[in-house]
Amino acid sequence: MVDKKIIHSSIINSHIKIWEQLKNISISERVGSAYLFFGPSGVGKELIAIKFAQLLNCEQSQKEICGACSSCIRFSSLQHENLNLIFPLPTLKEKSGTDGIDIDKNNIDIVSQTIQLKSKDPFLKIKIPKANRILLQSIRRLRKTLYLRSQSSGRRMVLVFDSHLLNVGQGESANAFLKILEEPPSNTTIILVTDYTKLLPPTILSRCQKIGFSRLSNIFIKQWCEDRSVNQSHIPILIGLSRGNVHRVNTLIAQPLEELIKSVSISVKTITNENPIHWKKFVNTYSKISKQNENEFYLHFYILRIWFQSACRLSRNIDHILHSTSFLDGMKTFNRSYPKADFNAIINEIEKPSLAISKNYFMPLVLLNLLLETQRYLKS
Repeated sequence: MVDKKIIHSSIINSHIKIWEQLKNISISERVGSAYLFFGPSGVGKELIAIKFAQLLNCEQSQKEICGACSSCIRFSSLQHENLNLIFPLPTLKEKSGTDGIDIDKNNIDIVSQTIQLKSKDPFLKIKIPKANRILLQSIRRLRKTLYLRSQSSGRRMVLVFDSHLLNVGQGESANAFLKILEEPPSNTTIILVTDYTKLLPPTILSRCQKIGFSRLSNIFIKQWCEDRSVNQSHIPILIGLSRGNVHRVNTLIAQPLEELIKSVSISVKTITNENPIHWKKFVNTYSKISKQNENEFYLHFYILRIWFQSACRLSRNIDHILHSTSFLDGMKTFNRSYPKADFNAIINEIEKPSLAISKNYFMPLVLLNLLLETQRYLKS
């Protein structure tokens, strides 16, 4: 098990310019009322938000987190009285507004356990079963909390994870949250964290100071894998497929990688050959997976998309780390066989099955359309 302090330090060092900017804000005491942390998934945005909140409440220093005062210790466990965490929750069965409750009693233990795990693993995503939006009840409860007089010293912090999910449905949560931003409580800082800024209303975006995060470097992912004793021969593949996303590399580490590589290679051959028997097996297999294990379905089509992106780079003599892996021979064969392939169109078609799940489309038809359209774009 890699020490939590080492993980925190390495993430901060990976975003050192952002961290220096946040430290300067703390030192200057010109702390804004609202920030938006945005950028790719799995790069440490939530961790930096937590560390900034911890810095602003440290009892010993405004320049560095001491890690030893009572405030820092409570922030490390995500149990500080000045910390308000907002994240997606399942829709309540009860009528909204009853007793200010925003969580079903059956999920209270799950939430408590998940927050406890989050305090130990900064890259853990807080995911509660059937939670797909930030509830209006959560925003109403937050509003009541923030406008009450605080009994503790320090700065009150609101961290909104997956903040784009404020805008799900009719946008009631987003509208309620906007009222808080329009009349920010004193001595309070709100940090919205998202991978998808385009899903947030312009009215919310305009009231936040924006801080953009970039992907983690290949060097970081390499070290991450080595710290977890990953097979050295697998590391270039993991770097190429993860694209600087720790969530994704963790998912891949947990997979039987050789089987996954073999499965993707078979899929490439299937969608590039007009074999009815293989097509039928492909459609039946992935239609079944889409119902039984969405994460496996998403992962497979994500890797398939990266494979074609890397093959495209190879056709243009542009280096990519996957060219140093076992994928190379298959890419060379593909490029020799289909020199006129429209890679952009094929990659666009490969994205469609993953999008179809959320829209509840008939998957066998979606997959068959992928096979037919790919054939057309192979000969463009």
